[in-house]
Amino acid sequence: MRLTPAVRTIYGLEIRSLLRDPRAIFASIILPIVLFPLLLLASKKMEKDLGDSAPTQGEPAQTKTYKYAITGTESEFVRQLVEGLPAPDAEGADTKPIDFKLVDVEDPVQAFNAGDLDFYVQGMTPDEWQAARAEKPTPVEEGAEKSETPVVRIHYRFDRPKSLKGSSTLRDKLHELRTSQRHAKLVAVGFPVDPSTVAASTTTNVASKREMSGSQLGRMLTMFVLILMVAGGSAIAPDTLAGEKERGTLTTLLTSAAARSEITYAKFLAIVTMGLVVTALQVFNLWLYLGMGLIDVPADYAASITPVTAIVLFVLYLPVAGLTSGVLLLTSAYAKTYKEAQLFLLPVILLLIVPTLAPLLPEISLSSAIVMVPIANISIAVRDVLVGQANGWLVGMAWLITGLAAVYATRCADRALNDENLVSGADTDRAELLGGPALFRKRVLRWFAVLWAVKVLIDFNVSFEDLRVTSLVNIGLVFVAAPLVMVWRFELKAKEAFALRMPKPIVWLAVLLGAPAGLIVSAMIFRLASYIVPIPTEMLEQLGQAFLPEDIPFWQLAVFFAVLPGIVEELTFRGALLQGLRTRYHPVMLCVIIGLIFGFFHFQIFRIPSTAVLGMVLTALTLMTGSIFPAMLWHALNNAMALYIGSAKVDLTANSWLAYAGATLALTLSLWVIWKNRTPYPGLRGSDRPSEADLAGVGETVSG
Repeated sequence: MRLTPAVRTIYGLEIRSLLRDPRAIFASIILPIVLFPLLLLASKKMEKDLGDSAPTQGEPAQTKTYKYAITGTESEFVRQLVEGLPAPDAEGADTKPIDFKLVDVEDPVQAFNAGDLDFYVQGMTPDEWQAARAEKPTPVEEGAEKSETPVVRIHYRFDRPKSLKGSSTLRDKLHELRTSQRHAKLVAVGFPVDPSTVAASTTTNVASKREMSGSQLGRMLTMFVLILMVAGGSAIAPDTLAGEKERGTLTTLLTSAAARSEITYAKFLAIVTMGLVVTALQVFNLWLYLGMGLIDVPADYAASITPVTAIVLFVLYLPVAGLTSGVLLLTSAYAKTYKEAQLFLLPVILLLIVPTLAPLLPEISLSSAIVMVPIANISIAVRDVLVGQANGWLVGMAWLITGLAAVYATRCADRALNDENLVSGADTDRAELLGGPALFRKRVLRWFAVLWAVKVLIDFNVSFEDLRVTSLVNIGLVFVAAPLVMVWRFELKAKEAFALRMPKPIVWLAVLLGAPAGLIVSAMIFRLASYIVPIPTEMLEQLGQAFLPEDIPFWQLAVFFAVLPGIVEELTFRGALLQGLRTRYHPVMLCVIIGLIFGFFHFQIFRIPSTAVLGMVLTALTLMTGSIFPAMLWHALNNAMALYIGSAKVDLTANSWLAYAGATLALTLSLWVIWKNRTPYPGLRGSDRPSEADLAGVGETVSG
């Protein structure tokens, strides 16, 4: 669209309003100018403090001491081992010497819990060790010969940095001592050479300084810039449509000579201007402080930022600024009031930030399907540009895809402004007058957007050492409280909202067949997705260890991570969410949308495809049976079998394609049996079977 007089006039009014708002000036101009150098100075200060704490040449070094105690039936064996360690020495030129101080206490466990000890060491007999491991023996342990050597077990707390560092340091030193003693024994019995010289290997980092610093900076730069874009844009976006709608000035503007598309375009330009100002300031900061060396930056950030690199980064961020502005404008268009627009901003900001985390995944590159994901592709492209390994064609494709997404978001905002119901609020007012189920159907997605944001905040800010407590917090605050509040707030009938109906008996048999088959099919989908989005093996191992801790019995894992989630998550997604969306979309689209929402509530990017497919199957199951109970059983069985397979270290992704085909056939047979014995969910779009809530809504409309 060209810059018509109407567009220029409205754009000028928006910019002048912005310049008169001190809060907007601070968020869009002052904060971007000062924040980046402040972060660099803070990083340099931390690096300097760490350097000052290290001993310099000729200066006596202060020893870093870790306090510990020894306990157990083989405590004397442990004491002799520790006494055999070499005297305190520095681990490197820039680190303090390490020493371990043995503290004599009556109860090491109590002293450790009280914080008087950094860790404690337990000496165990082989029988005691096997008894401690009996709850979860590994296949290697079951077939291995019984050892007669005492076992050293170090107890520490992960949430105490000193405890973690001290225990790992002692463990490494004990491993070194064991290796040296083993070598000494081999040499003593006539081994011809020192074992340490056999097949000796070294590692060399071949990455240049620019590649290392560019990779370090490129991982977080897009997230940093986007957060500032959103901060600047959100200072004016809620007021530009939602605020004017609330004050009534939008209606006056719509009656002017300006076309609605011109109004949308002008307001979009005002928001995108803020995004471009933020982007220009950050790119200039990069060139000024890193490229020109105005600040003596930390070594990790000493990337080579030339004027050409700065210009390329600015061009790369143009579609990101456009997409961010379009999304903010669309959010403001759908909000009725200024406060409601601010409420919507939290989930929107989180959704925009998530794609910027793509560079943190180690094996992701633009040559994968990530090139089709807006913002995430630009994040990878920026990292590649800073490293100096960018592929021009792929970077251009990423730029084009994100640019098209920006155009689409702007067109959606334009269509929203042409929707009389959104502008006048007539449909919303009618729903508010009716209240109850009618209002719930209109606002259910907003509630789940806020619920998703709350879950993100809880998962990333609230953590407990015991996974069972973490599970209960998630279940209680998110998947129990939220649907109950929705039922209470919108006066829903629990039986209707949660689909508390009994299916036909044969459905249960079909579920028992379909759940294991569905798990294998999910593994197949996971395997196929790994060809598009490579998944680091180390990440999978860490995830498995996190969900299969050794100190929790399997039956408790099944209760907290299979039975309870199978019940409460179904009440949330196949209960409240399905009830709210059933008249908005056709059944097939219902399965897709609810499945995707279910998948995105599980944040790991590599879990989304398989989890979304599971959500689609569970939604289809609920639609065919009209009951939530089969989905609960299927969900619980799926999680329980996944836990068992993980504890038994069975890799379903290593199955043959013939096994996958058989599982797909079994899953198809199960769904066919359910389809033949279906009792459809009442009140679906296009269905001739209304629900009780629909009938109540009709009665309210007539009486009104």
